[in-house]
Amino acid sequence: MSKKINYKIFLLIVLILFISVKYNFFINTYGLVKKDYPNRMNSVYGHCSKEGYGFTKFIHDKYKPKYNLTSINGQPQTYANVDGFFYDKKKVTNEKFKILVNYNENISANFKDFKILEKNKNCYFIKKND
Repeated sequence: MSKKINYKIFLLIVLILFISVKYNFFINTYGLVKKDYPNRMNSVYGHCSKEGYGFTKFIHDKYKPKYNLTSINGQPQTYANVDGFFYDKKKVTNEKFKILVNYNENISANFKDFKILEKNKNCYFIKKND
């Protein structure tokens, strides 16, 4: 009877280890413990790539806007916007300012009424001319 229980426990342990290795549990846990929150967010959502979390965070930290900013991802079929990370329901959205991420198109043609305030690779922070 005890051999049968030990065998089941052994199989359970082997199964748990197999699943842990298959889904990189140990590597992911190490990354979670070793990296701080901003680095994890940048590695998952990108700085000036993917969703552009890092660039958007930089703009929010530098300008400290009193309103919600609109971001436009140049690859909407591939990546979503990170507006939800920075949205504050107490603030209104201001359409005068926009954050463009992964924007490879001609900005002067599509946003001719806007002025570039910040640029980093293919990410832009633009303001509508008054």
